[in-house]
Amino acid sequence: MGLILADHSDEGGRHLVIDDPGGRLRLWLAEPNLEVEPAIVLTPDRDYALRRSVADRLALRLQGAAGGRVPTAFRPTDFQRMRLTFLLHLLGLLATGLSTRELADAAVYPELGLHGSDWRAANERRQVQRLRDEALRLSESGYLDLLRGR
Repeated sequence: MGLILADHSDEGGRHLVIDDPGGRLRLWLAEPNLEVEPAIVLTPDRDYALRRSVADRLALRLQGAAGGRVPTAFRPTDFQRMRLTFLLHLLGLLATGLSTRELADAAVYPELGLHGSDWRAANERRQVQRLRDEALRLSESGYLDLLRGR
């Protein structure tokens, strides 16, 4: 089907990212034995249409046909990609225990140089707090909005 870019197994199954001309295929195999005939299982929830379009694309690839392009919900714009990459960077810094002030110095406003009461009253401080909160929200549940194209 294509070059395997990532392959991880755990107690929940096998997780694969496969390179494909139309866009990456991300698979979760509940039964990691590849000799078993695959079954595509979809949850009939509010994201069913999106799940169905991805499943149809996979089914075509399993039959040896071109799967077509990834649904637009999975293709962020260049700006969205840049912002999401930045937010992921902030999450990585937050995971090391940086404070909001340290986050500003390290990634958001590295040459600002505000201290004490000037920092506490600065609009930049509130902007860093908003970015921090957005990054945390994305990590907790906002990634589902990304998958839904919102």
